[in-house]
Amino acid sequence: MAEIVTMPRLSDTMTEGVVSKWHKKVGDSVNEGDLLADIETDKATMEFESFQEGVLLYIGINEGEKAPVDSILAILGDKSEDYKKILDEFNSKNKESLTNEKQNIKEVKVEEVKVEEVKVEEVKVEEVKVEEVKVEEVKVEEVKVEEVKVEEV
Repeated sequence: MAEIVTMPRLSDTMTEGVVSKWHKKVGDSVNEGDLLADIETDKATMEFESFQEGVLLYIGINEGEKAPVDSILAILGDKSEDYKKILDEFNSKNKESLTNEKQNIKEVKVEEVKVEEVKVEEVKVEEVKVEEVKVEEVKVEEVKVEEVKVEEV
């Protein structure tokens, strides 16, 4: 029976991977432990060995393409086996699972948000309170005297 090989999670932070190189092509025989592909993670490029045996029937992610963890990387099976049924079943289960996940999300907690730039168009200030004013220098340009009153001396 055909078996699906999914994009592995090769690190704790990996959410997607890029197949940088396939070491097998469709129709090739694959043994357990054979080098199947090189996968780029968010941190490194790693060799991915097969855990299954069979003939490579289908490649789901071409070289240079990015795909999420657990998406179909390849399908292995008997040489004459029809992989399309298992591919359709996987895709329909995944679609149903995603629909259910969307319906069941109740809360999302965000620990940290990094903001690169904030553009402010207008700022309205209601009140400004000044605690202390320190004057360094006062320069008087002109003094105008309105009235001079002289008292007897």
